[in-house]
Amino acid sequence: MSEMTWTTENLDMVAQSRKVTPKRLLPARISREDLIARAEKAIDSMRGEFASWIQEEAEDLTTALTAWLEIPTDAERTDDLFRRAHDLKGQAPTLGYPIVGRIATSLCELLGYQQVDAAELIILTKSHVGAIKAAVRDEVRDETNETAAALASELEAAVNTLYAKLN
Repeated sequence: MSEMTWTTENLDMVAQSRKVTPKRLLPARISREDLIARAEKAIDSMRGEFASWIQEEAEDLTTALTAWLEIPTDAERTDDLFRRAHDLKGQAPTLGYPIVGRIATSLCELLGYQQVDAAELIILTKSHVGAIKAAVRDEVRDETNETAAALASELEAAVNTLYAKLN
């Protein structure tokens, strides 16, 4: 068998021979509305699992907090705590806990600040994690719970005040 030398011309020929042309698209057999209804039904069938998923996320956050409190200056532990808070920030609203997502967002902002007084950082971080744990434990899902809404606002205000002091 002879060896072939690959030139630009050969490569172009191969590329041309392997071009795939899309077949004519056929109309969907299921309407858009039916697809959406099926997706909503699938999500509804999983709602029972949402509570256990959010509890797992809150437990992971608590574990990360415990490790971080041992050495709050450790970058790896801070990153892990931030990552856990960030996961909750994104997942909590999807899992039906928007108030947890709001508190986690505030925690992410807090953990993103540089040169924060260690004592203030520890107190505020513990307060955020405690609020998240309480909301998950008591199944407080949104801001219709006035206490949770007020607590989220207080935590956000404390983070904003801390930020103002830094600038």
